[in-house]
Amino acid sequence: MERDYQKPLRVIVVGGSLAGLMCGVALREAGHNVTIVEQDGDERESHMSGICLGPSAMTFLDRFNCSPGTFSHETDCLQVLRTGREPRILAKGRRIITSWDTLYYRLRAAFDGYTSPYFPSPPQRKHSPGTATYSSNTKVLSLERIEHDLVKIEVTLQDQASGTTYKEQADFVIGADGPNSFVRMKYSPDIQRRFSGYVAWRGVVQEDQVSAATRQVFNQGVTLYPMKRQHCVVYTIPGVNGSVEPGKRRLNFLWYTNEDDGSMKDIMVDAVDGHHHRFTVPAGHVRSEVWSARVEEAKRLGLPAPWFEVVSKIDQPFIQVISEFCSPQAVFEDGKVLLVGDALSLFCPHTGLSGAQAAFHSMRVADYISGQLSMIDLEREVLGYSYIYWLQSVYWGQFNQGSTLSALTSGVRYWATYVLDKLNLWWLGKPSSRPNEFLL
Repeated sequence: MERDYQKPLRVIVVGGSLAGLMCGVALREAGHNVTIVEQDGDERESHMSGICLGPSAMTFLDRFNCSPGTFSHETDCLQVLRTGREPRILAKGRRIITSWDTLYYRLRAAFDGYTSPYFPSPPQRKHSPGTATYSSNTKVLSLERIEHDLVKIEVTLQDQASGTTYKEQADFVIGADGPNSFVRMKYSPDIQRRFSGYVAWRGVVQEDQVSAATRQVFNQGVTLYPMKRQHCVVYTIPGVNGSVEPGKRRLNFLWYTNEDDGSMKDIMVDAVDGHHHRFTVPAGHVRSEVWSARVEEAKRLGLPAPWFEVVSKIDQPFIQVISEFCSPQAVFEDGKVLLVGDALSLFCPHTGLSGAQAAFHSMRVADYISGQLSMIDLEREVLGYSYIYWLQSVYWGQFNQGSTLSALTSGVRYWATYVLDKLNLWWLGKPSSRPNEFLL
């Protein structure tokens, strides 16, 4: 299929979260006219989740003048803290950590100059012929190939404030609309999120609300507390409006526990209106008796003092159901419709690579749309990246939460795939474009 690379192309990105914004930034900088369509508002609701920025994400931020130095902090190790012992380093490696909301507003500032308390003065953008439009509160109703113009995709949109329905045409449509992707469901309806058998109890505490001793422990690195088929993780993320000043940052807490159907029916009930959530019970909606029982369980298990201090001071917990999937196809409509980020592959969170995946996909998609990468190579690279790191995330999850057999099975599957992939690239004489992300 012939494409005119000399003219700015019209690209519609479905989904305005991190993957969508990364695609938007990369494509606008490449000179294309980009519209991001997001069904939520500009001021996105955040659970104050942490985001680890691996090599791909760092490459992206550096390439597009989004230096993370002002909105992140660096850690160089994963450490284990057990009861009555000093922290022990489990793995060394550089990791840049920020929060979801801080990174979102930084990318918004880079894409369309959006101002926020996080970034009240967006940086100067490089001169580019491309345009950037962020259409919030806009829902995608359908997308179809135009019969009389096979190189265009027509997208039907609805303004959720007025109810007005309208159509726009694009040279490319990118599905960056997350794990419940509308775009993926149209083309690959059989690819659904799978419950991994466990949840994450999450919350944040301001650094200045805990003791100096607790701050000292958790400031040394990402800290793990392993237990039998459950584990806790704590690490530091930016505070209010992205502050990284010591004392004003937050401690981000996660406790992974296995849950069966009975317990899921109980813990996922909304405290406000009583409905049952599927994937996340938001902050402010977890029933008080459910969280009180979790704090009592922490006391019963004898969590080390630093861990218990953080757990007991969380006042806005939320619950995240851990699910995963990996789609076997990223390209549709002869290369006119693409899937990226969590819309293509949802990792278990233990490896901290969701943001890295979004960055890698975005850079490769920009290369493809600008004519620097073939459709076949694009799909090979994004699927290869997603599949290998999805396998590893499942392995890490089973290692911490599963039985010995399930951990062994998933580990063998991951390592066999990894080795065969390396041998295949060596045999074909092709260098790997997949970065060696540092995995936690």
